[in-house]
Formats: sequence, C-alpha cells, structure tokens
Amino acid sequence: MSTRTPRKHLNIPMRKMLHQEMGRTPEEHAAWFRKMQESQPVSFQPEDDLWEVFRYEDIQRVLLEHETFSCEYVRIAGLPDVDDLGNTDPPRHQQLRTLVSKVFTPRSISQLAPRITAIVDGLLDRVIMDGRMDIARQFAFPLPVLMIADLLGVPAQDKERFIRWSYQLMGAIPNPDDPNYKELTDYFREILVQREKDPRDDLMSALLTAEAAGEHLTHDEIIAIGATLLLAGHITTTMLITLAIRRFDRDPEIYNALRADFSLIPGALEEVLRYDFSTSHLMRVVKRDTTLGGQLIKKGQVVVAWAAAANFDETVFPHGDQFDIRRSPNPHITFGHGVHVCLGAPLARLEGKIAFERILARMEDIRCDTQNPATFMQSSSFIQSLPILFKAGTPVRTAGAVHGN
Repeated sequence: MSTRTPRKHLNIPMRKMLHQEMGRTPEEHAAWFRKMQESQPVSFQPEDDLWEVFRYEDIQRVLLEHETFSCEYVRIAGLPDVDDLGNTDPPRHQQLRTLVSKVFTPRSISQLAPRITAIVDGLLDRVIMDGRMDIARQFAFPLPVLMIADLLGVPAQDKERFIRWSYQLMGAIPNPDDPNYKELTDYFREILVQREKDPRDDLMSALLTAEAAGEHLTHDEIIAIGATLLLAGHITTTMLITLAIRRFDRDPEIYNALRADFSLIPGALEEVLRYDFSTSHLMRVVKRDTTLGGQLIKKGQVVVAWAAAANFDETVFPHGDQFDIRRSPNPHITFGHGVHVCLGAPLARLEGKIAFERILARMEDIRCDTQNPATFMQSSSFIQSLPILFKAGTPVRTAGAVHGN
C-alpha cells in the first residue's frame, strides 16, 4: 500500500475547546450544552474559523457523512505520515479496517480476559496492604499500556520504555528527550524485521500477514497503527477507571450497589462513558460547502462535533443530567459513531469491567484522599494523579463476578 500525500494537519489545543462559561464539572458542562443546544446548536467561532455542533442528530450527521465531513487531516507529528484508521475516509478507511479487524476481532478480545485479570491483580498486589495508592499512576495508566504491549509482543524488559512513550504521545512529558519519536519508530521497525523472520502469536505478526483483496499493510502503516493503539488504546481505559472512581466517591450509594451486585458494573461504566467524559469531541474538515442546522459551512472550515453534548441531549437521553447506572438504552457516542467507531471499544470495556470486579472484590471503603486532591494534565480533563484510600477487603463472590473470584 502506498503512502498518501501530506494533508492539512490541525493542531487546535484543548484549552481552546474548553470555553470559560462551560464550567469545570460534568454537571456544569451539561447545563452549558443544554443552553447551546437550545440557542446555538451550530455555533461559529471566528477566531479559529471553526464551527461547533451540539445536538445529537447533527453530530450523527457529521460523523456519518464522510463525503462532506472528512477526518483525513489527522496525524501525529513525528510518526510516519501514512494512512491510518484515524486519518482516512472510506473507501480507504474500510480497506484498512478490514485488514486490522482480521486480527482484532471480538472473539480475540474476549480471550484476553485471563491476561487482563492477571495484570489487574498484579498491579493491586503491589499496593493492597498499603491502604493507599495513586490509582491513576499506579493502576489506571499502566494497565492498558501493559495490555497493549502484550498484544504487540513487546518483551517484558521493554515495557517501562513503552509506558514512557505512551506518556509522550499523550503530551504528558513537556520536554521529551525524543521529540520525533525516533526511538519508538525504530523499535517497531526492529520488531517487524524480527517477526518477518520469526512470526509469533502477537499482533505485530498478525498485521504483517493480514491480507484483504490481495493487499498487505506496509511497515510504516503497521508502525502508525501500533502508535495509534498505544495512544488511543489506553486513554479511554485510563480515563474510564479514574473518572469512575471519582464518580463512585461522590456517590457512595453507587459503590455500595456495585459491590453488592457485580452485574451492575457494565451499565455503570457505560454511564460513566456518557456522563463523565464531558469534554469529548471529534474534529472534521468540510470537503464541500454544506448546510447544517440552518448554517452555511464552507469548504475547508473545521467542525467540532461535541460528542459530550450529544450524550446529554434530552431528545435521546431523558433526564440526561441525572447519573443512572441502570440507564437503558444508553446510545452514547463517546466511542464515536459510524465507520470510525473506536475499534478498541470492546477491549476498553473488558478492561474496565475486570478492573472494577477485582477492585471491588479486593478493596473496601474506597475513597479519594482529600489531603491529596487529583491533578490534571495542563489544559485537559485527563487525570494525571488520583490518590485514594481503602481497606484491604475480604474477597466477595457476587452476581456477575466471574474473573478471578
């Protein structure tokens, strides 16, 4: 597969997306989203020449109509400038997704449960007798990174390097020692050369041999996919765990309900994805003049689709400003919508489910450490540090608890 010609690259900082009038909490965000849905559902921001979209129906259209709203501008500076799942529109996107999907199937994800459980228990074993931990740094961040490293076939001795590269891709290292990701790309190239000579039961080997309509992925394309997995594949799980802990700390009755009945965990996590991911948004570039919500949007302008706003749209989520772990249906679009729905969503859900089954089984009286409040990445809702206190609990076996109990 050939590389594409370089395309426009957008780099709009998160701080520009967070309006002062939004407030800071999900409840404040919900109130502001509701105001915008009622008064300015499609709103123009002249300083950045972009449009913001707030209603569920309009956002669905933006995410579905790839002929008009394109994501081909997306790329990570410093990595190979090639086609990737996140920066292509159909039909090219479908070709890539078909190849990757051959090795990233729901069945293959479900078979990861024992390994996820082992990683979760290993991380908890390190802190369980301390009665305190930073659940962001010591658990929520390393869990998905270690899982992705396993999937890619990274040797155990290199996993600390993987964690550092993940921090850098997220922008959590202000002055990285390798700003162009040369270490990461060289590392992936070495693995690919090794796997061509000696294939193994890992994702890198599978991507090398994946074929669709006579096509294979190039090394640069596999490197880009690996970097995407390393970045996007862990952000959702990390945020899901930390935001859920904060939610359950604020609403102890939720914690008590989940500890009494583990079968409620998946629904609770879906509601965290809907309610607490309250700054999630997706960007597209307009490929041709179009009208949305009665507004003329011109070719070349940027559209910001506020998935978080869609998740509070009362026409889809009655009483959307209420957090309800039993909400059904819950068609939130935190993982995207249409052809670009997140390929790793099943893995994030499985990691979150197992993580909370084991946390609730092994810990009691979990609460945030009020003497050491959470810290966030600069200009972001991403939690960097979340100290918690707890008691080592007596293992419980309750409805729905199946992993490691």
